[in-house]
Amino acid sequence: MSAHLLLLFVVLETAASQVLWTPIYLDSNNQVDLWTQESTGCRCPFDASRSDCACCVPQSGCHCGESSPNRCQQCGLEKYCSNMCNITLDARTLQARSNKTFGQIKSPAMEGPSFCWYLLQPGKGQRVEVQIYRLKAVGRFNGTSCHGGFVQLVDGTDMTAKPTDIQLCGQNERYTPPAVVFADHGTATLLFSVSESTERSQFLAYFSFTPIDHPHVGLQPRGGQRVEHTECDWLYQDYACRDARSCLLASPGYPGVYPPNRLCKYLITTSSIHTRIHIGFINLLLPYNHCGTDYIAVYQGSTSSGPLQTTICGNRKEELNFTGPNLLLEFSSGPPIPPYDYNGFVAYLEFIDLNAEESHTETTVKASRTTEAGIIGKPGTFYHEESTIPRRVPNANCDFVFYGNTTRSGHFDTRSTIGWPHDKGPAVCRLTFIGRKVDVIHVSLFNYDLRTSDCDSAIEIFDGSSKKGAKPVHKICSPVSRHARDPNGRFTDQESYLSSGNILTILVRMGKQSHKEALDGAFAFHDEKIAGTQRPDLPCAVEFLGTKSPLTGEVKNPATQHIYWNIEGPLNCSQIFKPNFNQSISISVNSISKSSDSHCNTNCEGDSGCDCITNLMSLDQVDHLKIIAADTGVQLACICGRPRDNFLPISVHSLGPLMLVYSVAHYSWTTQGFNYKASYQFTSDRGCGPPVYLETSGLIDSRQLSGSLSNGRHAFNYFKCLWLLQSNVERQITIEMSTIHNPDSCGAWNISIHKPSKNGLGPNHNALHTFCPGERRRLYTLPWKVHSAYIRLNALSKVPGPHFTVRWSSKIVTANNRVSGPNDAAVHSGGVRSSLMWLLLGLVALLMQ
Repeated sequence: MSAHLLLLFVVLETAASQVLWTPIYLDSNNQVDLWTQESTGCRCPFDASRSDCACCVPQSGCHCGESSPNRCQQCGLEKYCSNMCNITLDARTLQARSNKTFGQIKSPAMEGPSFCWYLLQPGKGQRVEVQIYRLKAVGRFNGTSCHGGFVQLVDGTDMTAKPTDIQLCGQNERYTPPAVVFADHGTATLLFSVSESTERSQFLAYFSFTPIDHPHVGLQPRGGQRVEHTECDWLYQDYACRDARSCLLASPGYPGVYPPNRLCKYLITTSSIHTRIHIGFINLLLPYNHCGTDYIAVYQGSTSSGPLQTTICGNRKEELNFTGPNLLLEFSSGPPIPPYDYNGFVAYLEFIDLNAEESHTETTVKASRTTEAGIIGKPGTFYHEESTIPRRVPNANCDFVFYGNTTRSGHFDTRSTIGWPHDKGPAVCRLTFIGRKVDVIHVSLFNYDLRTSDCDSAIEIFDGSSKKGAKPVHKICSPVSRHARDPNGRFTDQESYLSSGNILTILVRMGKQSHKEALDGAFAFHDEKIAGTQRPDLPCAVEFLGTKSPLTGEVKNPATQHIYWNIEGPLNCSQIFKPNFNQSISISVNSISKSSDSHCNTNCEGDSGCDCITNLMSLDQVDHLKIIAADTGVQLACICGRPRDNFLPISVHSLGPLMLVYSVAHYSWTTQGFNYKASYQFTSDRGCGPPVYLETSGLIDSRQLSGSLSNGRHAFNYFKCLWLLQSNVERQITIEMSTIHNPDSCGAWNISIHKPSKNGLGPNHNALHTFCPGERRRLYTLPWKVHSAYIRLNALSKVPGPHFTVRWSSKIVTANNRVSGPNDAAVHSGGVRSSLMWLLLGLVALLMQ
């Protein structure tokens, strides 16, 4: 490096905080500019007889020639001495010609309107840095943006101004320290634009192709990965930040002025419940007194809808500690603020394993001994002393027991167990889960790492104890590994197991030199007597059976146990209530809270149940609770938003199975969704009455329907009844349907008539006729040679239910000839002729009885 020119990387500390840039300055106060030591006194390269030309900096500066005898320029840029505009500055070319990776941009003094561009092409491992020192007649700042002119550094080769990037402007500005901007995506373009009439517009700047890995002015983010298709979002995962301060977060363009009007998200994730997140700010310099626009907000969870933990602004550096599984740091920037003497933040990120920090005290179990099933006190009796969870098995190396009467859910991690073997050779460690008599055990494996070859290490799951001769229901062989998250930070699908009884055992068999092998996950004890029968294929679905479950009970929001720690995103949980053939089921939603989404509200007007009204594209985008008919999928009630006072309870009574569906638009362990409480009741019920009628005439009406639901403002009955009018001989059936009830629409309830299906198993899908209550009364005669019919009732209405009457009568009729049916009078539907025919049929029916 020349003795006359120095390129130093320094840290200049101001009273507020630290401002960092690459100072490029002169070694002599008498030097004319960066490349010209003196304007005269040296031999002229174009005329050896003259000695009145400029003296250039050795090895870096080159004479401008006869057109500008008193100036020097950086070697490689001599042709731009008189007009430094619309040029390419290539790092490799300048390094080869001038031995320098920095330089000066002094624009020509131009009359506006005018425009110049400067294409900066860094080399490998470099970022573009531009320092603005002087602006003369380059637009003006109106308080939020530049008008009339600007200087701007943009990514790429596109010479179009970008409002999202920082623009500098002013009529007569001298920046001390300089206004520094960086470009981090390779090639960048510096734009100089004046759109108004001026006499002399000009700017002065230095540029540098700065090493990306420089500790002070290099590219700061480290250990994370950019999120594709975003301007400034990053993802940081614990496995990539094992060493202290190995991961850094920084504002865009740090340590330069960050772009305005941005919202950058830094998602920080952990893959273990035992991992704590530590954030320490190394530098922080945001505009003073602009906390409303320029700040850092930290949210628990992966979105800004999670709980706000803290907000930081100004230059208040902090040390922050949080738990996972997700933490979101949002950096917000407002409009640009002259004189651009702020540069954002840089912070280090550490993930701390709580297991390594905490000291575990060993629990002594008095007068106990061990069996394959766990700890026992007296022979044949399980030992249930209250103590630390998990309970270590005495005289065992690494066996632990989890009891359902002590805790209902939790995590297990082999790295934290007492006496876990290190390098002593092969070992077998047993985790035993013992629930109450009515419990089943649900376990979910989050992470495991088995490193030995050929199944020398294995994880075995036993449905029950692991006593001699027992076979595992599942075996995981080494070498294999599983992580709770994928490379994009998303949780992977759960790997779950459900016991059939109240004991489940996990054996971890480790081979030689396996001290780094580990397993962690979560467990939950599920009381099937009270909480329903757990479905093995779905972690969030249970069934209540009228033949096994209590006849009455309460249910509340699920997904609060530790096995849901590694679930994030939309969550749908179902609780299915299946009455026996002689039962009905009633569900009442009695309270709901924390579902105050302003995008949705509940509407219970009319007779056809309650509905969720949302202004979003899909109901899946809001939290809601639904009651649906489990066998048909028909929605009977939907509740969302925050119900008004005295709006609840909302109740549904049904002869068929019901499903209570709990939907959370974005579930996470830290924001588990809304709370609700509901009650259910199985009731003895005669249902729809006799399903088959063989009589030639008869009556079906609403009095034979049973309904045990009490009256209420929003109480609804759901009936789905099917009756068969069966005749073994060819009879023509005429049916009269009538009602005194006139609801708003046919959707509230209706009666339909169907032919038997071709296979004789149930009704044909297409209805011959559908009676809507708005008709009040209707006669229908079945087509010729259709001598059996199904009558179907579909009803959802407010208590006590629909009022209807169905009368039928039939007679033997003969055709006019062998191919045609009876005359029109016999089959006409509706009108006076049909009414008269109905009276005649009624008389015939009376005579035949």
